[in-house]
Amino acid sequence: MNKYISMILILFILKAFFISQCSTQTHATYEAFGEQDETAYIDSFSTLIKDSYSAPLPQDLAATCKNQNQVTVTTTKSITSSMLSSELQIFCGTDTICIIPTGFTVTMNSNLNVAALVVSGSLIWNDASQSSNNQWLCAGYIAVDGGQFNMNLINKQGYIYIKNNGLKHPTIYTRALASCNAGKIYISGRYLARTWSLLANKATYGMTSISLSHKPEDMGWKVGDRIVIAPTVTGSSGTAEDFTIGGFEDNNTIKLLNKDGTSTGFISSYFQSRTVFTGANMSALIQAEVINLARNIIITGDDFQHVNCVNDVAGGRPPDHIQADHCSCWNSIQRTKCTLGLHTAAVGPGSVLSLQYTRIEKCGQRGILGKYCVHLHLVKKCPDCKIIGNAFEYGHQRGTTIHGTHLSTVENNVYNDIRGATIYVEDGNEMYNRIFHNVAICPWAKSGEKRGCTIPGTDNGQADTTLNQAGLWGLSFTNYAIGNRFANNYNGMLYQEQGFGGGRGHVDGLECPSLQQMGRLEGNTFHGCGRFGTYVLASVFPKRTDRSIDKNGLPTLSTCREWTATGEDNGLPATFMNNIDYDNVFVGQYGAGDLQYRHHTSINNNNLIYWKETKNFQDGCSAHIADSFYDTGNLGLPGGHGAFILENMVFNNRVHFESSHHCDAGVTGVLCMPTYVFINMKWTGVVPDDASLLQWGPNNGAMFTLGPDDENNLNGNKLFPAGFNSIINPYWSYLLALDNGASCFSSNAVATLLGQDPPRFAQKYNGGAIFCKRPVRRLEIFSFNQNAGNRQNMQLELWQFGNRISSVTLNFFQIGDTRKQGYSATIIPGLDHQYRLSMVGGGNVSPDWIIEFSDPVFGNRWKRDEIDLVVAGRNCPYPVHSQHDRRYIWSGDNYLTVKGRGACTAFPDMSAINCKSQPKLSNVEHCPEQCLNGCRNGYCDCATGECLCNAGFSGVNCSIDTCGAARCVNGVCAAQYLGGDLPVTNKPCVCIDGWYGDRCDTRTPPPPVPDPAPTCFNGWYYYIDSDIGGGQVSSTLTSDAVGCGIACNANAACTSWVYWAYNCYLKTGTQLMPKPGVIAGIKCSAGTNSTTIAPTTAAPITTSCDGKCHGQYPYGCYSGFQHGYCNEGGGCAYSAINDPNWCCFKGCDEQPSGTNPPVSTNAPTTVTQPPVTASCDGKCKGQYPYGCNASFQTGFCNAGGGCYYSATNDPNWCCFKGC
Repeated sequence: MNKYISMILILFILKAFFISQCSTQTHATYEAFGEQDETAYIDSFSTLIKDSYSAPLPQDLAATCKNQNQVTVTTTKSITSSMLSSELQIFCGTDTICIIPTGFTVTMNSNLNVAALVVSGSLIWNDASQSSNNQWLCAGYIAVDGGQFNMNLINKQGYIYIKNNGLKHPTIYTRALASCNAGKIYISGRYLARTWSLLANKATYGMTSISLSHKPEDMGWKVGDRIVIAPTVTGSSGTAEDFTIGGFEDNNTIKLLNKDGTSTGFISSYFQSRTVFTGANMSALIQAEVINLARNIIITGDDFQHVNCVNDVAGGRPPDHIQADHCSCWNSIQRTKCTLGLHTAAVGPGSVLSLQYTRIEKCGQRGILGKYCVHLHLVKKCPDCKIIGNAFEYGHQRGTTIHGTHLSTVENNVYNDIRGATIYVEDGNEMYNRIFHNVAICPWAKSGEKRGCTIPGTDNGQADTTLNQAGLWGLSFTNYAIGNRFANNYNGMLYQEQGFGGGRGHVDGLECPSLQQMGRLEGNTFHGCGRFGTYVLASVFPKRTDRSIDKNGLPTLSTCREWTATGEDNGLPATFMNNIDYDNVFVGQYGAGDLQYRHHTSINNNNLIYWKETKNFQDGCSAHIADSFYDTGNLGLPGGHGAFILENMVFNNRVHFESSHHCDAGVTGVLCMPTYVFINMKWTGVVPDDASLLQWGPNNGAMFTLGPDDENNLNGNKLFPAGFNSIINPYWSYLLALDNGASCFSSNAVATLLGQDPPRFAQKYNGGAIFCKRPVRRLEIFSFNQNAGNRQNMQLELWQFGNRISSVTLNFFQIGDTRKQGYSATIIPGLDHQYRLSMVGGGNVSPDWIIEFSDPVFGNRWKRDEIDLVVAGRNCPYPVHSQHDRRYIWSGDNYLTVKGRGACTAFPDMSAINCKSQPKLSNVEHCPEQCLNGCRNGYCDCATGECLCNAGFSGVNCSIDTCGAARCVNGVCAAQYLGGDLPVTNKPCVCIDGWYGDRCDTRTPPPPVPDPAPTCFNGWYYYIDSDIGGGQVSSTLTSDAVGCGIACNANAACTSWVYWAYNCYLKTGTQLMPKPGVIAGIKCSAGTNSTTIAPTTAAPITTSCDGKCHGQYPYGCYSGFQHGYCNEGGGCAYSAINDPNWCCFKGCDEQPSGTNPPVSTNAPTTVTQPPVTASCDGKCKGQYPYGCNASFQTGFCNAGGGCYYSATNDPNWCCFKGC
């Protein structure tokens, strides 16, 4: 494990340990639920649900149906004529299983309360039939058995209440609303133009209103609707907040009431809202989601009930048919009870469940198979199964499950407080389901008393528990997931083949998930996840098979093959496009090939990408990551196989490259000798001079090289010094002799050339590296049948000008599986020198062993690599080149199944590929030949032959252009992946740096707006991205900023506090200084539990510091205090200063008692000066005091121009005073 990852893990362990130790002072921490943690779940159930929300019921419904317990005697009656529900109530009564036979219709004109309802005919319920504003249907189950249930309410309120009365239907079981035997349920409520939006401006402590990207009234939102704001913190540590809409104001503003609607609502946390332009047609909307959970049709029922299991299986996992029938004990996961709410479903071919703009709550039956809030169960083709615009809340065992079903639509739904996976796709044969523009919020911190959204005792210990709870979990990869947003889940999305290699359930042994073609995964946002955002837990190497919907998504297993009949790669390249990951711990996958991340934005993830093993692309051309933006974090790069290409990448701020990630851990990696190829690489932002840039992996492996078009590297970048195009492990020092030492140089030599300190320079490259002015490539030899007893090393000699100029030993290397064994070397291609390869001592190389040189992509895209290679015991052609035979060698999980292939054999070269004639790799799921009239602003769906709209387009014939409506000039539209027809009206464009305005059409920044006066909330003025100077009382650890305020209240000496990365610093100062990511509080006089506005005087806008400080007034500082000073280093101060390096922008004419006015002229002034020091030269900007204020007792600076005036142990800060 590399040092970078180790530091991250240590930080997380320390957080967990120290927070738990300080729990008596602040907040306790809890363990999320594993599969076997049922006892803890049951014991804490009242705590888990105490804040869960269910809609209030009409009084007559609550009195009549709620928690009325089980029926003791029931009768069954069938009507013999069509009738009104008022007549049916008289006919059936409350203790009757009431049947509507085929050919008869019941029209809902009044409330209906029966023991259970079976619809084989039809039921009609609409605004015209409903006689009152509120109407309800109450039953123990509603089985639409071959019939049709039609409910459509626009102006009135309807309730479907599922009682817990003990009745059980033979197909849909208990507490169910479901269709079976080709029954059809169509339920549709009042249409909402949007069910969710984003915060247009940040929301923070004490605020009583929020502004949205879309106009609430245009979305169809109403006063009295319930909304939830998603957390925007890292690592599944956030808590959502819920409110009632109290009114609307200008600029898409919502006035907040508390969730009960009885008083003003106050924001009690911090919710981000910022956008980042990340490239052409790319942006990151780092904005909290705001979802609307109010609907006029409510599907609800009795409270959850724990029931004892039946011990009807002696041991092991109960069969699926038993788990689906009742609560069956499962000893190995310690399941002794099940937790029952209602569930909805469509069961079997021909059945339909269409729920649109309804609210589903108190749903799911933990521990009983197939009982979820919504379950599309083995329906096969179901284009009419439309789960659209619904609000799901308070669920205990998954949200929406797509199971053995194709062509369904799950769109524009919002999910809150759903335990387990939110959207779940099983068993592995599902195809072309459309999962569009949903928002799934886990509202609870994973380490808090609610244990995140985990739940024990289900049939999938991965998808639902602390192992891998996911917003989107899928076993079938051939579906569309576009424009969804998942917040604060443990994993944002998880495509998981691992553990289910042949499918599961009804198709177990009939599928090959790891080889499935990819559907579209496009435009999704995953944030705040405690594990992965994007996650593929599998060996995913998509291939060409004969899967189709007509075959129920099942391939002929003989088509699940890695190679064609002639040994060519059978891969089917695919892309993950335009997805956004931020504030997660990991992003990526284990083993994956023929899978490209394109237009990927990865910001502030501990691992910006996490990739263990891959392969060269089947198309011979494509990059693994292309046109993407990676900001602040580690890249865990794979340990092979082949050339891993990063093309048109922008790296921003502190980025670190970990080579051969997890290589040689277990069976992971391929000799740990990948070639990382950077094409058109850019690196922007701020990187400290002493920041570590890369980590070497095992086997002296990995090499970093620029693409052939970039090899001159005249200007250099933060990784590659100017003039050098390759960086290799120092083990390969034999290359220093090439060209009489003119091609490769040691890190010490390069440091001297650059005028840098050699030890510090070497440390940036993990202790040292070799830098070359020529490209480097891999040479690998795969051996067979060697072991500890008979293994030998190899010798590689370098010859030039007729002489042997150097040599290197190639040590035998083996990874887990005995087939992953052999030797590897870093070499420089070219015919002006020669390599001679033999066993140590000159012995011959076995004819069975496979030799690979370079990779075909170089010849396909540029010109082939060539070397003069002599192999003992082989007749190698001259030259050996990169296009040599590769058949049957490496295709993913199946590899090295033949011997004696590769270079230096008689096998023919690979087929020629001209990458210039190939289009860029794009989504494979696009079949233009099936849409004869073409698709305008869309693409042709391979499954249905219909046009689906491109991102940013909607409506009939994709004629509505929400991006065009924004008319962005020098930026991109925010609406591209938000779905729907409504344009964004508050900040519709994300501007390129340096451009401003709603359309990004001006270079002039908008007029500065003074910061609003801070609100006193819970006894504190809260400040975001701010540090506080002054004395420090003590420090502790807390789980959030509120806990830091509580700790300060408990300390009499504390008047202010600073919260950063779980650290709470108790202080006595009041001087604010900018520091990103930090939250600070200053005690206000109003006292605890009050909400007042700090008394401030609006400052006149001034330009007096333009050119002396950053930007324009208030120069990145807070303008609400009496005095304000700034400096060119980005520092801010709020009391009078006599230092000429500081510029006064507010209160400059006032002279508070006891304070000298700031010096603004050249008049002599008596100022006590600290000793001048050069200790931070080269680490901070300029010279002492490095743009900072030297009058404080303590002073720190950093490479980005920041200043800090309290003691810190952060290595990114350099102490220049009071050290």
